[in-house]
Amino acid sequence: MDVFPSTPRAHRNPVVVARKMALLKAPHLAKLTEFAQRIATERKADVPLFDPASGGVNSKVLLLLESPGPASSGSGFNSPDNDDPTAANVFAAMAEAGLSRRVSLSWNVVPWHLNNREPSPADLRAAVPYLVELLRMLTALKAVVVLGRPAGTGWTLSGRGHKLKVLNAPHPSPLHINRDRAGRWPQLVDACRQAAAAAG
Repeated sequence: MDVFPSTPRAHRNPVVVARKMALLKAPHLAKLTEFAQRIATERKADVPLFDPASGGVNSKVLLLLESPGPASSGSGFNSPDNDDPTAANVFAAMAEAGLSRRVSLSWNVVPWHLNNREPSPADLRAAVPYLVELLRMLTALKAVVVLGRPAGTGWTLSGRGHKLKVLNAPHPSPLHINRDRAGRWPQLVDACRQAAAAAG
């Protein structure tokens, strides 16, 4: 079953979402599905699932944002295919950079919904053990693309000592990118391009 869309915002189609839901226990994803569901139980919060249209546990690149956006509530996934402009920008930047979805995984420093507010220092500290655990699961990981300042703070708390190529880039939301699109969009694409090179 091919669940890698060729155009952005594919999750506006419920058929695409249903196809992905059928793959939650696929070999590359089952462990990550269990992980996300456990976080939801422990935090008593809504945690979007990892996207089957990814490298799953075999991923070589981790795209790390700050916290789930509202569109992930609709699809149930943390995904560049979500029906929102931030996800569409991630989709476009990866495509422009030649970063394959098949070797990549999208996730958030704080994996549970924060009702559209920025993560607090307490949120970031609470999320540290989960990111550390995820990094241990991703044994093929080569590079991390850290998207935006809160994600960068979370990475500083969680990600040191893993001997990974770390690429900092602007947050892909229109609110951030469009403040200086001529400068920030190339930075986003270049980070994805370097991650693709690191993945080999």
